[in-house]
Amino acid sequence: MTNDKRKLPNSAPDKQIKFHFDNQYIHDPKHYGPITLYQIGDLSCASGYEVGEHRQYCYEISYIVSGKGVFTTDDASYPVQEGDLIVHVPGQRHNVIADREDPFRYYYAGFEFRQEQTDGEFLHISRLFQQVKHPVVAGSRAAAPVFTGLLQEVLNLSDFSPLMIETYLKQLIVLAYRGFYEDLASHYAPTASSDAVRDLVYRVIHYIDLHLLELTELSSLANELSYSYAHISHIFSKETGLSVKQYYDQKRFEQATVWLRQSRYSITEIAANLHYQSIHSFSKAFRRHFGMSPTEYQAIASHLKK
Repeated sequence: MTNDKRKLPNSAPDKQIKFHFDNQYIHDPKHYGPITLYQIGDLSCASGYEVGEHRQYCYEISYIVSGKGVFTTDDASYPVQEGDLIVHVPGQRHNVIADREDPFRYYYAGFEFRQEQTDGEFLHISRLFQQVKHPVVAGSRAAAPVFTGLLQEVLNLSDFSPLMIETYLKQLIVLAYRGFYEDLASHYAPTASSDAVRDLVYRVIHYIDLHLLELTELSSLANELSYSYAHISHIFSKETGLSVKQYYDQKRFEQATVWLRQSRYSITEIAANLHYQSIHSFSKAFRRHFGMSPTEYQAIASHLKK
């Protein structure tokens, strides 16, 4: 029988832990915008320390600060080391085991997406997390200062702390999402395998990446790849957790930010180059994705450059 996450890891003997800061809000969850925070902590483990298998009741993002060990998900084990980011989702069986020679220290945050306030990109992120097959993103060092800032705010509550905590939580979730998204292309790179499904996913990714500025109708993928668009869409979504449209839009947003930072084109020209029907539809989509208008993004980028 698995343990309840709410009883862990506080139940472990002190001698197995070097230090542990653990804030739990199980019976009084904290709401920060579209996110409900249940638990946040910083755990430095002793040699061979084991949390014990338990079932996740919420999403959890962990970051390995130092050392190494193993995180388990259901019947799979994943070696982790400094700089790795790990995501677990509700319902999974989960365990944490520190290495005997170089035990790890890790940060963790347990949270849920608030259904009544989760739409747009956060709804998309929650769906992607549910589809992730390999829960570890290597080399996610950008998460370290975000976690540090989040823990500092929780430890030292003051004016505007709720706003800061919400901001840090959103950053952490987006960093995890980006890590999984950016791993798509490398994960589906050509191999000696003749797996038709993986081959089709790679061909979709490669075609969109190569023809981004020429592609006006995603349905044209059917002619290029010799499959029906419905089949392509189904396979791509099942394998990656993203729809073809979401991947295409993400690549367009990436190109848009490059041009905005370079000031190479006007916003009207960017909208046209990326095949938006109007500057209004481009600006609306950009704001929904980034939380700011293209003009605001360009101003911030210009200020940071200076």
